[in-house]
Amino acid sequence: MSSTAARATVLSGVAVLAGGLALLGFAAVDEATQLDKAGKIVMATGNDDYAQLAASYKRDLQKYGIKVDIRQDTEGFRTLKALADYNSGITAGFVKGGLVGSMQGRLAGEKSKEWRTGEVEKLRSVGRLFYEPVWVFTRGDLPIESLRDLKGKTILVGTRESGTRRIANQLLKANGVDRRNSVYVEGDLGAEAEQLKSGEADAAVLIVAADSPKMQQLLRVPNIRLMDFSPEAEAYVNRFPALTKVVLRRGSVEFNPLVPSADITLLATTVALVVRKDMQPALISLLTQAVLKNPRSGFDKQGDPVLFYHPGEFPTPNDPEFEVADEARMVYKTGELPFVLRQLAPISWRFSIPFGYTAFASAHAAKLVLLIPLLAVLLPMFKVFPALYVWNVRRRLTYWYRQLKSLERRLDSGAAALDPAHVQAEFDRIENGVKRIWVPLYFSHQLYDLRGHIDLIRQRLMARMKVTTRMAAE
Repeated sequence: MSSTAARATVLSGVAVLAGGLALLGFAAVDEATQLDKAGKIVMATGNDDYAQLAASYKRDLQKYGIKVDIRQDTEGFRTLKALADYNSGITAGFVKGGLVGSMQGRLAGEKSKEWRTGEVEKLRSVGRLFYEPVWVFTRGDLPIESLRDLKGKTILVGTRESGTRRIANQLLKANGVDRRNSVYVEGDLGAEAEQLKSGEADAAVLIVAADSPKMQQLLRVPNIRLMDFSPEAEAYVNRFPALTKVVLRRGSVEFNPLVPSADITLLATTVALVVRKDMQPALISLLTQAVLKNPRSGFDKQGDPVLFYHPGEFPTPNDPEFEVADEARMVYKTGELPFVLRQLAPISWRFSIPFGYTAFASAHAAKLVLLIPLLAVLLPMFKVFPALYVWNVRRRLTYWYRQLKSLERRLDSGAAALDPAHVQAEFDRIENGVKRIWVPLYFSHQLYDLRGHIDLIRQRLMARMKVTTRMAAE
């Protein structure tokens, strides 16, 4: 290909690229303006265990310029309602496993079913984080072997807005225990089990991590009993998918005195970190990465191993209640952030570039990658088009060269029957046709060559005609 044609191709490519970048830039400005809050997460935590995890995520996300506002005044069902209400300002939160499950099935109330059907679809999970066993403590003098035995008793079921209360209600209702035949007290059991010791309550249901200071203290309180679910544990797990079973082994709390004195099977839920469905995909990816890099420790504050902890088990994307965000699944699968986000986020933060621009680039990078196969087809075509153009220009010149060559052969053949008038008319036709040709400036020299050849052959014709006339006169 000629240098001029190649230069034209490069210039056209640069123009297309510049136009594309300009359009992309305008789109980025427009979208980033609308995503001015994309660099912030408002996280509802509730209790101290959740707040500590949120603080570790906050430290990790700050490296990417993400602001995290921790709201510890919102928990349980209030967290779910806040997440589903896009005007609440809450964009992420910790939710007890089983809370959403308690709002479906024949044991759930109609209002709960209606709320779940319309609102849970607005939420997405970024993973399950750790176990929270279901602890059922009873007075030591009561022969209580199952939840059915709590019928007619006074039961602490947790505070009104807690996730514990709703989950406890479901489990008790499944065993025929409800407010019509028993007394429900909305409140939490104290760390010394005061309500049980005083007779104010016969039983208490708690759903809290095994390494929490309160639970460690309760497990050592004398004259209270911890319910063993072993006879029906598998049935609970089958009926309630959000539940699993764990075993508190004999002596796993203390060897002297021996606590517990025998193996106790417990039911357990898992805590979910839930986000709004409309959260910016780049934020979901970054939050998931923070979750993976900051798993809950296997040791408590005293340095002792946490009960029921198994390395590598959490966090996990397996969620029985919420749909897991696609971006979260990708981070779990690869173990790292998407390439563009991983490269741009730290740079943007260092140079104080609004996160909205980074989010835009990350969101559209995948679409640009899809253009690579198309470019593989188009790039060769960019080389073909200039060649086709050059061929078309030369084709017009070649046509008249062919006509001129045919006339020249007739002159060179020395045919005596040449009609001067006919030959002159043929020259005029060729010359007029060439005059009507338009060619780019680069091909002007070829056009002038053609005209020069026409004049040269015309001169040969005139000389031939003079010789023919002189010979005829002699």
